[in-house]
Amino acid sequence: MSQLWLLQGPAGNYAYQLAITMRIVVDAMGGDHAPSEVIKGALEAVSIDPSIDLTLTGDESKIQESLTDSNEPSSVDIHHTSQQVEMTDRPSQVMKQKPDSSIVSGINLINKDKAKAFVSAGSTGAILAASLLLLGRIEGVKRPGLGVFIPVGKTGFVLCDAGANSESKPTHFVQFASMASKYMTHIQGVENPSVGLLNIGTEETKGTEVYVESHELMKKCIPSFKGNIESRYLFEGNVDVIVCDGFLGNNIVKLAEGWIAHVHRDVSQRLKDQVNSAKEKKLFKSIFSKAMQHFEYEEYGGVPLLGVNGVVIICHGSSPARAIKNAIFAAKKCVETDLIGSIKDDISSTVSLIEKYT
Repeated sequence: MSQLWLLQGPAGNYAYQLAITMRIVVDAMGGDHAPSEVIKGALEAVSIDPSIDLTLTGDESKIQESLTDSNEPSSVDIHHTSQQVEMTDRPSQVMKQKPDSSIVSGINLINKDKAKAFVSAGSTGAILAASLLLLGRIEGVKRPGLGVFIPVGKTGFVLCDAGANSESKPTHFVQFASMASKYMTHIQGVENPSVGLLNIGTEETKGTEVYVESHELMKKCIPSFKGNIESRYLFEGNVDVIVCDGFLGNNIVKLAEGWIAHVHRDVSQRLKDQVNSAKEKKLFKSIFSKAMQHFEYEEYGGVPLLGVNGVVIICHGSSPARAIKNAIFAAKKCVETDLIGSIKDDISSTVSLIEKYT
C-alpha cells in the first residue's frame, strides 16, 4: 500500500512524496493489560512512524473504549472478533473452538495477504498453533523456535528455543541455530554468527543423550559452532547464538527477567537508604535506570516465531505500551529486511547437511 505524504522542505516549501506503508496486525485483546496498554503502544508506534498502518483485532466496543481519549489515526483499522483466547484454553483446540478470536483472525489476515506481520501478547501456545495451521512452516523446517535477543556484550546474543518446544531432537537444534543466526544477522548485522550449545559442561560428552548427539551433529553441520557453553558464561558475549530446548530456554529467560527486577529493586532501595543528598540520589538513580533499561524486555518488544511462513512477533504476557510499540517496530524490521526469505534461503542447505550426517 502507498500513500501521499505532505513534506516541508528546508526552505519552507512543501512537496508531495509517495511513501510505501506497511500494514501490521496487532492483537488488541492479548496480554495482562489488554486492550488499553496494547492500544496505547500501537498508537505510539503509529505516531512515531507514519509509514505503519495498523489493524487491531478484538472486541470493537472494548477497543473503542480505549480509543475515546485519543484521536484515532486514519491509519488504524479495527477488525471486530467475537471471541477471545484465554490463557486456560488448550492451544490445540483454539482453531476449532475459537476461530473468530483476535489471535486466529489476526494471523488469518497474514495468511490472506491483507497484512505483513502479526503482533500479540496473548497465549504463546495458541499463537504457535494458529501460525502452524494458517501460515505453515517454511519448507524444510521441522519445528519453529522462539528466538529471544539478550543484550549483553557488544552485540548481544539470540537464545533459541525460548519456549516453543519443551523437547527437541538434534536435527531441531541444528535448525534452531540456522534460523537464530539469520535473525542475529538481521537485527544486529553480525555476519556468520558464532553458535554455542547450552549445556552443563564444556566437554562433548556432557548432558543428556540428546545434547551429546546434538553437539556431534552441530559440529558437522555448523561451521561457526563453538561447542558447549555453560549457563554461568551466557552473559560474557562469547557467542552470538545459543541453542537449547524450549523448556530450558524459557526458564533461562524467566530467571534473567526475575534477576534483573531483583537487582533493580535492591539497588534502588540501597540508593534510597544510603544516599542522603537529593541531588546525588537523583543523579545515581538516573544513571542506574538508564543502565537497567538496556536489559528490560520492554526495550525490545517481542520475539519472532522463527520457522513459520510469516512474520509473527510474540510479546511478554505482561507487556506495557512501551513493549507493544517496540514489538511493532521489530515486526516492521523483520518484514523490511526479509527475514523469512533469508531463512528460506539458508534452511535448504541446512536440511541437506542434516540428511548427509543422519
